[in-house]
Amino acid sequence: MKPIEYADRITSIEKSELRQLFDKAPADAINLGLGEIQFPTPKIITERAIDIIKQGNIRYTPNAGLPELQKSITDYYNIQLNENVCVTTGAEEAIFASLFSFINPGDEVLIANPTYIAYKTIIKMLGGVTVEFDLDPLSNFKLDRNHFTNKINSKTKVLLLNNPSNPTGTCFSKSEIDFIVSKCNENNILIIVDEIYRELYIDNKPITFLNKTGKIIVISGLSKSHCMSGWRVGWVVSNDPELIKPIIISHQYICTCAPYISQEVAIKALSSEGMKDQNKIRLELKTNREFVLKQFEQYLSHISILNNTSSPYLFINVKVDDMVLVNELIENGLIVMPGRIFGSNGKHWIRLNYAVDKKKLAKGIRIIKKYYKVI
Repeated sequence: MKPIEYADRITSIEKSELRQLFDKAPADAINLGLGEIQFPTPKIITERAIDIIKQGNIRYTPNAGLPELQKSITDYYNIQLNENVCVTTGAEEAIFASLFSFINPGDEVLIANPTYIAYKTIIKMLGGVTVEFDLDPLSNFKLDRNHFTNKINSKTKVLLLNNPSNPTGTCFSKSEIDFIVSKCNENNILIIVDEIYRELYIDNKPITFLNKTGKIIVISGLSKSHCMSGWRVGWVVSNDPELIKPIIISHQYICTCAPYISQEVAIKALSSEGMKDQNKIRLELKTNREFVLKQFEQYLSHISILNNTSSPYLFINVKVDDMVLVNELIENGLIVMPGRIFGSNGKHWIRLNYAVDKKKLAKGIRIIKKYYKVI
């Protein structure tokens, strides 16, 4: 019997390079590559989940999410609730549903170089065309305004941003945001901004693109901010309900609705009590960051580290071939991410996630130090 052929849209799609690296790492490897906050979920959240389960009425919700959760989300952004929220099964589904709702085959989608690795693959799956604009590694990954402007043409439909950035951990400045929004408004380009790392700031909370005027959709969720990656709850929100309407329809046929338990728990997470616990996570991350920076200063002072402002990531200029380095570190029991998988401007950089136990961080840094002693 002949095998069933795959759909054309999936034949050229492979498991991400990130997952391929995980697969070849030893089972006991220290994982500083996974994009996850490896702290426990706050008790206020898990205890709320237990209460919901005991009630025993776990059910579907409206496609766009529980009305109380939608209100909590708009309150978080200090905007009015007006059919302008869709609760999703994590931010990843929010990205897929948003692009699915707006791009046709052949439409061009602008993304940064470097940026989150899934964007390019999702655009490809939907028949869109990825167009990259430079974040310049020679100027701390600032926006190259001329390059951005020159990439816009009549086929440009969407700008998809990650702010704060994965992998760099930096944010666009106010002037960069104003420039981006102005250019997109001039050219009738939809702006979709993934703000999943916004609450993990070091000192100053990043502004949200929802504060700007234009055709703007913001995506976020609780996976990073509240250590709730396994709960799979995110959202899409806009000041314009017309931009959310097609996403709700797409979301309905992708997964009906986000999990009821996760939505109920998300209401608690976004409450004043929940945000207090979130701030504890942020402060613990800040302590870990200071620990890693001191370790590098002590043992690897010749290596430069980008000053991240919001995320659990340090983007590190390793001054060698990042893929060779990463494979060598994996053989020695440490997983970090090569910068080039996020875009060509990430070559010679690695991404290190410091949202893990300090003992693991210290051991991981010792492995990096050992590598530099032998080259």
